[in-house]
Amino acid sequence: MERRHFLISSIFSLGLISQRAHSSTTKTSLSFNVFLKDEIVGYSNLTHRKLKNGLEVVIDVEIIPKFLGLKFMKYTLKNREVWKNKELISIDSNSSWFGKKYFVKGQREGSDFSVQGSAFSGIIKDKFATTSYFTPDFLKRRVWLSTQDGTPLEIKTRKLKNKKMLFNDKNYSVREWEITGDLELTLQYDEQNNWVGSGFTVGNYPARFTLNDRKNNIHKLWKTT
Repeated sequence: MERRHFLISSIFSLGLISQRAHSSTTKTSLSFNVFLKDEIVGYSNLTHRKLKNGLEVVIDVEIIPKFLGLKFMKYTLKNREVWKNKELISIDSNSSWFGKKYFVKGQREGSDFSVQGSAFSGIIKDKFATTSYFTPDFLKRRVWLSTQDGTPLEIKTRKLKNKKMLFNDKNYSVREWEITGDLELTLQYDEQNNWVGSGFTVGNYPARFTLNDRKNNIHKLWKTT
């Protein structure tokens, strides 16, 4: 797998749909800090809302690593996904990396999903996930759609030992999974199946997403769609 593609699409792949659906008032939000070498370099905010006929996922990411006091390789992403019956109905994602623009637009057409992206355009027939990671149900799917450039990524998953993660000065046991194939990272989910973190490398440096607050659970909304 190309390292640049991994850095851009697999980690900071967290998209805005042109169509708007009628929604209820049920809304759940998660906020992650993004760390590089134990220094906060950005954030990823996920807001999920139960719609009349599905689930809306809105993601806002900004990452600005700093070395020697200089800011560089700024990454931003705005993404909106609509899901129904555990299948992606539409996606509209726009991102920027070093000033270069990337996009993904997609729409379900019967049993097929039509994708137009900056790196891939075509039809996906498999039941797939996205690189939004918000539910452990995605671990059962072998194709994940890159929310940065539309590439269908083939992945494998392996359960690791449970690990301890710190939330508000308390340690909690979480389940950790290793993702390999076209992506290389680890994902952590708590006992309520809420996504609480991820780990990866940028060059030779460790990086991670860490959840700020465990009170909201997006997986519960997902299960009701």
